[in-house]
Amino acid sequence: MEAPTIHHRLDLVLQLVDSTTGNSVGEQDVRFFIEGKQCWPIPRGGGNFVFINTGRSDSTLTLKVFGYEDAVVNVQYEKLDNVVPLLQVFLIPSENLAKGERLCSLTGTLQGLEEIEAVSLTQSNICFSEFNERKCLMKLFLAKGRLSMEHVHYGLISSDRTHYEHFAVAEEVPPDMVKLREPLTETFPVNSPISRVIFGNVSPDGSYLLRVRDSAELLNYLVRYRVNGEIRFQIVDFHHCVHNELQ
Repeated sequence: MEAPTIHHRLDLVLQLVDSTTGNSVGEQDVRFFIEGKQCWPIPRGGGNFVFINTGRSDSTLTLKVFGYEDAVVNVQYEKLDNVVPLLQVFLIPSENLAKGERLCSLTGTLQGLEEIEAVSLTQSNICFSEFNERKCLMKLFLAKGRLSMEHVHYGLISSDRTHYEHFAVAEEVPPDMVKLREPLTETFPVNSPISRVIFGNVSPDGSYLLRVRDSAELLNYLVRYRVNGEIRFQIVDFHHCVHNELQ
């Protein structure tokens, strides 16, 4: 008689990321809810949690992480890899539970708002050199140090600082190139700055929250947001963001 075979299928990998730093979230006090019912994925360290044999139905996932704002994520499997369905969740630090670090917040309500993100206009040490569209390779100028673009999501900022193109890094190609997941859609001049994307949260009623760490003398950001399908940009000084509600 043959021994029974137990099959295990990896149904989802969640990677928790601090939206303000791009680093993994190491907090252990984490609770997960699928369609309101609590579930217990397996922690794998480095902010990673895996779901085994839970099924691959699209669902709404709520995360409650100590020190961070609650996050609600729509899991859509058609947008994930079939072999390793990895989903990054960007968590916004809570002002009430910040660990000795000052935070600056952009908040408000804008009807029809669908998404919000931003890039720093003052904290970039990587610049664009050239792009090989056929190979989807971007060559870079490094202001200092070695190539390090492990955070995946970046913005290539226009020379007039009025807009940027969001691109995702597939892999680094040392010493000074990265391979992109998708080709660029615009042409940018040499020396255009590149900055990591910071993600915000938008609620169904149009209320929004975008938060950065108060870690520099200048906190000027170029905010990218979508309203009823239209992409808009606005420069925000996070040291004076009470006067910078989105228009």
